[in-house]
Amino acid sequence: MTRTLKNASMLNRRQAVALAGGAVSSLSLLDPLAGVTPISSKARAKSVLLLHMDGGPPHIDLFDLKPDAPAEIRGPGSPIQTSVPGIVVGEYLPKLAKQMHHVAQIRSMTHKDIPHDQAVYHMLTGYRHNIKAGGLKVEPTDHPHIASSFYKAEKHPTTLPASIEIPEPMRIDARMLPGQNAGRLGARWNPFPVHVTRSGTVVPPDLGRLANATETGLKDRFNLLGKLQNNVLNKSARESSEFQALQQRVLGILEQPSIQQAFDLSQESDQTHAAYGRDRHGQSTLLARRLVEAGARFVTVYWGKEIQDWGPNWEPMLVNNPWDTHRNHFPLIKDSLMPRADRTFAALLEDMHHRGLLDDTLVIWMGEFGRSPRISSMFATPGREHWPHAFTLLMAGAGVKGGSIYGRTDRFAEYVTENPVSPADFSATIYDALGIDPHTVIQGREESHQLSTGKPVLDLFG
Repeated sequence: MTRTLKNASMLNRRQAVALAGGAVSSLSLLDPLAGVTPISSKARAKSVLLLHMDGGPPHIDLFDLKPDAPAEIRGPGSPIQTSVPGIVVGEYLPKLAKQMHHVAQIRSMTHKDIPHDQAVYHMLTGYRHNIKAGGLKVEPTDHPHIASSFYKAEKHPTTLPASIEIPEPMRIDARMLPGQNAGRLGARWNPFPVHVTRSGTVVPPDLGRLANATETGLKDRFNLLGKLQNNVLNKSARESSEFQALQQRVLGILEQPSIQQAFDLSQESDQTHAAYGRDRHGQSTLLARRLVEAGARFVTVYWGKEIQDWGPNWEPMLVNNPWDTHRNHFPLIKDSLMPRADRTFAALLEDMHHRGLLDDTLVIWMGEFGRSPRISSMFATPGREHWPHAFTLLMAGAGVKGGSIYGRTDRFAEYVTENPVSPADFSATIYDALGIDPHTVIQGREESHQLSTGKPVLDLFG
């Protein structure tokens, strides 16, 4: 069934043309016109909406609480009851507590990658990087993001780009972390980037402002770009053919009102904006819901960089991975991170439920790892360190058994004791929910690629 937006109106011509310019800058990101196959009848989900908490959220403070553990383990927070009898969450998640009947908790996520680089790569691709040290660079041989592999494995008719990322890629300093693009599949399958400013304003993707361009002028520009592209590619027949097909697809954007509508957050009520939160993460998540509703198949929202106070003797500074709370951990999660995560994720679940989107959208809340159960005194203000050995991931929608818990950790939430789930299992679960055999082999630029080596966690679904 085709989804439609409620109370939507078209953006003006200037915005539409700017959007088209953005599509030109990412020509390889748009799905082709040909080779369309139907969605598998076995699919539980039509779409995936993935929220990634950059830096690693503290599982022991949020979901896998250990109230009987010593103070140096459990911290100052207390558990509160949820909408599911017998299930508790941290006291700073009162809104999400009321929505836990929609949510399945995987408390037994585990891997061995301690640096952010490797952990992000492992979780977003399902494959472990062959380099175990930090400082990784994006390489054309990288394994692809799950969204890119899905996009390549199952071609389908869609108005919007099938794979979209918001509000910006994850970085350490200026270095983009690998695992967020299509890697060995080729740039054609990269997620389509949509920027949201730190103030929460959506910036339609663009390649310069082509505000006064006519359709004829755009076609001329595309033809020129095509010639240049052919020269760069040394007249590669395959790449040239793909580029030409994508030119046609971009031109079609101008004729698709639903694309113009999807990016226009002004169509939402003040109440909805406030419910999601008027900050960057809140507005990015609201945009993600609109894009899924308009037909996008896989939308990834990263918790983007922000100004953060890391405690005494540290001036507030712009940080790339806000959930990386090595210092000033408890004030940050109490006063900033958890209240906003609570508000936005709870609003998303409630909103999607009322719109009927949870029926066929798999919603995921995650990070690259958890935080150390043992409180660290490495800095002047207490923190929690990287902890990949056991952490929690949330899923909702698309037949997920809400109000359930999968897996178990030991008495201090340090190690998995029951039903371990690897990043490969996680990726396999997503592919399976989308109706794709996780062991499907697809062709990359130079070599074939198996979607996943893991096993789907079928017990998560009813």
